[in-house]
Order: sequence, then C-alpha cells, then structure tokens
Amino acid sequence: MGEYKWKINHLIFGFCVGAIASYVLLSYVGGESAFILIIFNFLYISLIFPLNGKIAAKFSMLLIGNAIGLLWNFLFPLFAHAVAYHFGELFNVLYIILGPFLNLVWIVSFWSTSLTVLANSKNGRAGT
Repeated sequence: MGEYKWKINHLIFGFCVGAIASYVLLSYVGGESAFILIIFNFLYISLIFPLNGKIAAKFSMLLIGNAIGLLWNFLFPLFAHAVAYHFGELFNVLYIILGPFLNLVWIVSFWSTSLTVLANSKNGRAGT
C-alpha cells in the first residue's frame, strides 16, 4: 500500500509541475509551440512519473525535454520556410499536413531516452 501511495504522490507532484510549466509556456512562448509542449508535458508526466525511479531524474528529464521541444519548435519552422522558399509553395502544404507527425519524432525519441535514463538511475548505473 505504501508503494501505491508513493506513486500517487509522484503523479500528483508531476501534474503540478506540468501545470506550472504549461502556464509558463503559454505566457512566454504562445502559439503552436506551447500547445505541443503542453501535450508533451502531460504525456510525459502521466507515463513517466508513476514509474519507479528518482524524482530528481524525472524532473530534470522533463526540463531537458521542454528545452529540446522549444529548440525543435523554433528551428523546424525556419527550416520549413527555407525549403518552401527554394522548392515552392507545395512544400507548405506538406508542412501543414506532416508537421504534427514530425513533432512526434522528438517526443517519442525523447520519451524512450528518458526511460533509459530512468532505468539506469534505478539500477545505480547513471554513468553507463
């Protein structure tokens, strides 16, 4: 029963952190980037925070994920506009259709990386 309560406490803490991070993102970033990062925060928290592992590792990976998401959502539209400038307006249609799926690339890859880090921190092999 104690382990179940511990997992619930981690989940509650995670959702509070996610709500605060989402509010900050909406305040400063805005737009599509904030929406994608809010989705990432709540998916990450609901999938990672109930697992066993150090809360510090989970929280730091969440912060690193938000930084990677901000960088991705800043650079990817610049790349898409540069390609549309050189190849024509047809690429804009592809960008609109494929943009959300390409956002899943960094979300899924970061989620799997954070699972590896969390498993290593649980086993005490954080440096390997």
